[in-house]
Amino acid sequence: MRSKAEIRILLKRLDGEPADALEDESLEFKPWEGDLKTLHRLLREAVVCLANARGGTVVLGVRDRVRTRREAIQGVGRYDIFGLKRAIYGGTDPHILVEIEELTEPEGTLLLVHVPRGLPPHTTSDGVAKVRIGKDCRPLTGRLMAQMLAAGGQVDPTQEIVADVGEEDLDPKELAELRQIIRREAQSADLVRLGDRPLLEALGLITDQGVTLAGLLLLGKAEPLKQYVPQHEVTFLRYRQRTRYDQRRDLKGPLLAVLREMEQLVSINNRIRTVQEEGFGQLEFPDFTWEVAREAVLNAVTHRDYFQRQGVMVELYKDRLEITSPGGFIAGINPDNILRHPPAHRNELLARALHSVGLVNRVGLGVDRIYEELLRLGKDVPRYTADEVHVRLTMPLATNSGFAMFVAQEERRERPLELDDLLILRAFLRFSLLDRWRAAQVLQLTEEEAAERLASLRQRGYLAVRGRGRGASYELRRELADRLRGRAAVDAELPLDEEAVRLRIIALLKERGRLTNAEIRRFSGFHRLQVYRLIKGLEAEGMVRLVDKGRSAHIVLSE
Repeated sequence: MRSKAEIRILLKRLDGEPADALEDESLEFKPWEGDLKTLHRLLREAVVCLANARGGTVVLGVRDRVRTRREAIQGVGRYDIFGLKRAIYGGTDPHILVEIEELTEPEGTLLLVHVPRGLPPHTTSDGVAKVRIGKDCRPLTGRLMAQMLAAGGQVDPTQEIVADVGEEDLDPKELAELRQIIRREAQSADLVRLGDRPLLEALGLITDQGVTLAGLLLLGKAEPLKQYVPQHEVTFLRYRQRTRYDQRRDLKGPLLAVLREMEQLVSINNRIRTVQEEGFGQLEFPDFTWEVAREAVLNAVTHRDYFQRQGVMVELYKDRLEITSPGGFIAGINPDNILRHPPAHRNELLARALHSVGLVNRVGLGVDRIYEELLRLGKDVPRYTADEVHVRLTMPLATNSGFAMFVAQEERRERPLELDDLLILRAFLRFSLLDRWRAAQVLQLTEEEAAERLASLRQRGYLAVRGRGRGASYELRRELADRLRGRAAVDAELPLDEEAVRLRIIALLKERGRLTNAEIRRFSGFHRLQVYRLIKGLEAEGMVRLVDKGRSAHIVLSE
């Protein structure tokens, strides 16, 4: 839930950005429109949507699709806070009790409706069921409801007892391999000292009632796996052309055996790039490491939806490695918050067992490891895409040797770079300037946290700053920029000063007739608010005229 201070910071951005651009998985802006009955209905639907995910805050009294604060903040009409709370409580099932705060701004009073995370699924009393996915409220379909129940711990298929499967269906060789992994990877040595059955019981792989699905997945023999979990499969494909593969392996054994086979496939297909480093011999940069591939495969297997009759796909292309897992994101996780979202497990028992033996980190650091290792190898950031039934992780294989060498040399100088440092520095290979808003998107943090990371890199000598306060932009120091981006590219992208941008705007308007804020940002290197202020200055001087609002807004020369 958002505090008044956090909401006030966001409201300042309404000069230049529409309200929907500020929304996220836990924040919704709503106008105060229509009669009271309609308003109550729309508010109940928004509350249900947030309660079915992470909870959050609905800000009442803000219009969308306008780009000035004065137009956006309309305020609320006559209201009764207790009446609103009763309307929401009585109109939701199970009932949702919200907290409502008043926020008084110069343009009007807003209401902050704070929605707790519920015990889903919630619906309105009219039977409307929605859930927050990213910035959207989507209908809560049967499949999404099954995923929600799994995410809430009410259904964990891996803790279910598999009928007609006994200890004799577990492979003794895989159990011996599990003990080796515990000796090598587990933080606690207590498990190693247990006998076979106590060990299996401690991990939740067997109970007095029988073998759990987690036990069968980890240690099961081929025949019972095929019979009872036919969807358990990891398929490896190596593509030599975009639509043609020349190698395929279908891995259907217990998870430990799948990992061993996958490690062999990675080793065989992993290309190594050698770079000569002046004064230090050679550095080798592989396409990827087994540590990265293992984390990605384990994440896919651990978080997959075992209700779906599909397997995990591992596809190796010349320029990327793609891993696709059945089952969409759960518990409000999405590609824009995956680095920072609290961990959520669809298959809690399997995740707990893998953590106990040292194969995965249950606190959610697997994604961090993938990001950090790829960046240290000079790769671009991984990309997550998802729909309601799949999650796909794409890991780029192209190596930026200059960036990789820079990171390695900083390590040797005992100036280690943390993940947030790497994310920001890598972003400068795409953007010549970063402000706190763009850095927040890169880091998946708040603007204030992003500003702290930028300031830290500046203090350590990596960045230079342009401007002051909230409008400040950062760039790589010239020596580092020349090294990572190339001198010619840096010279070509040096931002123009304000007077040069003003002259360029007038020249382009004479040539094209119209310009948008985005078009000016592209050639100037300025951020959205800087361009907005520049346009307002030109408008006040009578040189340009602003036409239309929202997405179609543009400027033309004054007549």
